[in-house]
Amino acid sequence: MGARLRADVVVRADARRLSQAAGNLIANALEHGSGSVRLGARVEGDRVRIEVSDDGPGLAAPIPALSRPRGARGRGLAIVAEVARRAGGALHSAPSAGGARLVIELPAAS
Repeated sequence: MGARLRADVVVRADARRLSQAAGNLIANALEHGSGSVRLGARVEGDRVRIEVSDDGPGLAAPIPALSRPRGARGRGLAIVAEVARRAGGALHSAPSAGGARLVIELPAAS
């Protein structure tokens, strides 16, 4: 088992908080998904899309319901949504043939 990650994109966001947000999405995919977990990033105009997807059963509810804080556990997506919002972006899901596909959309650095 190994890992390789390379993303040649630059965003305007707090690096430590963005790391936490991406880590939360990856942890959720590993815990709740199955099969492969994929991480990608790409620039679309003046926005950067950071995507995490898995081959699991998909989302149990819409993003707004899943990203509300629910006690000690279940805060991961709430943190991701707040990090994205503070950086001028958003957390949302994207269409997927199977599994979950979550996207942090952020402003690209100029």
